[in-house]
Amino acid sequence: MNAKDNAKQAWKEILGVVGKDTDKADETVVSEEFTYETRQEPEIPVRTYRDTPVYSTSVIADGMTVNGDAKVQGDLELRGAMKGNIKADGNVTITGKLLGDLSCAKDVILISAIVQGNITVSGVINLDKASTVIGDIEARSANIDGKMKGSLVAEESASFQKDALLIGDVTCGKISMSEGAQIVGALKVNMDQVTSAEFEEIDL
Repeated sequence: MNAKDNAKQAWKEILGVVGKDTDKADETVVSEEFTYETRQEPEIPVRTYRDTPVYSTSVIADGMTVNGDAKVQGDLELRGAMKGNIKADGNVTITGKLLGDLSCAKDVILISAIVQGNITVSGVINLDKASTVIGDIEARSANIDGKMKGSLVAEESASFQKDALLIGDVTCGKISMSEGAQIVGALKVNMDQVTSAEFEEIDL
């Protein structure tokens, strides 16, 4: 074999090797498989406003007069006048006039208010010195600093401030009175069983 043939043979071998390597490389790339794992994130429940209904405060404005009963889902502010019964699921604030009964699932605040009717409160009732109530009141606790004509039943406690004037009977768990407070009627403070037992043991 002459030099020319040797050169051709060398080039063939070189090209053959390169071609084989290229084919192998292609085969390797084609044959490779990639596995992607998809991780599923846990679902987190999202609370929306529909899950917990929120009721705005209903307002009977100054100068407005309402005739008829009202059932309120949420708080109520009575600034005007109303002739009718009220049943509220929230707090009630009265700075106007109410001629009718009031049933409240939470607390009641009377500020310069006039109420003629019975009041039933699941929470606390606050009656300021400029307010007047003509009717009975039942509440968990009562803070009285105004005028009231009717019976008062306070399951836990009744507090009478210096400007308080109550004409009627009072029944409560505990009582506190400031100097100047007046009660015209019978007063009954419920004693617990322990206190009653102590007095029963006294032998006269």
